[in-house]
Amino acid sequence: MRRLLLLLILAALAISGCTEKGPSAPERSIEELKNLSSPSAENLSSFAVQSLAVQAIKLNAGSNASEEKATTITESMETHSSVNLSGMMVHVKGSTESKMEVEGEPENSNVIGAEVYLIGNSTYIQQDGNWTHLIDPRTAEEVWSGDRNNQVLSLARTFNLSELEDMGSESVEGEEAYKFRIVTGSADETNLFNVAFAVAAKVTQYPLNLPSINRSELNETARMEKAIWISKQSLLPVKYESEISFTMTPEIIGAMNLSTGQMEMFNQSTTLGEISVSVKTSDRFYDFDKPMSITVPEEALNSPAISPNTMQPTSSQ
Repeated sequence: MRRLLLLLILAALAISGCTEKGPSAPERSIEELKNLSSPSAENLSSFAVQSLAVQAIKLNAGSNASEEKATTITESMETHSSVNLSGMMVHVKGSTESKMEVEGEPENSNVIGAEVYLIGNSTYIQQDGNWTHLIDPRTAEEVWSGDRNNQVLSLARTFNLSELEDMGSESVEGEEAYKFRIVTGSADETNLFNVAFAVAAKVTQYPLNLPSINRSELNETARMEKAIWISKQSLLPVKYESEISFTMTPEIIGAMNLSTGQMEMFNQSTTLGEISVSVKTSDRFYDFDKPMSITVPEEALNSPAISPNTMQPTSSQ
């Protein structure tokens, strides 16, 4: 009876918030966080990351602006990555869903999955049940030099160099973190144009057709938002989100002459219908410095090895 009474008292104290809590992390200024985040990421031995990316494109179904049917193409990608920096090993598993919706017609969708292992200077790729083994001609040390695979450090350095707006504190899956909005700059405008041109190139089937984008229209309709969350305990980035949206009306200003292989410019461009684009990404980082074992499947190890230098099968490893 006494033991039961003691348990009830402890439970009541916990609910009321009267139980003693562990020491909380000290509040830090933006400059302190900038100075401490990158060094904290430099000595990481391992981490995991869950990434989500969704791109939605809405455009006219036809090849010109006179078409009335609208088509929406959505591509969603989700990946889970385990990165063992000290062991020079990465395991990525993900899937991509492509969905096309045309007004008045049935939805068409497709899902493909892929799995990738990077072990030293060997990359094993699985798609549709088949494995491919690529060998980088560089040594493992060269492949992994310069913290190329330390995504946490790369993000911490971006945080250090960015102009930030304090958004207060927020819990990220139970972990208290500082939240900041990253103020966009000229580099983001360049990225915006690259995204827009990539979409226009896909729609116009570049390089068969050469697209042109009105930069004024693009800049007027563009919306860019980026946010980062820094853990109050580890001082490492634990979450990153970005969103780009814009509207454009591309033109086709030239086409490939299949006889000569040269691009020929038109006397008069062809205007396409209006295209609306939205790209959202999210990365969640966790399991910092936790023991991580990555084992390549036997069927991957037995797949023929290919060197990019020769593109010829070599002996299996």
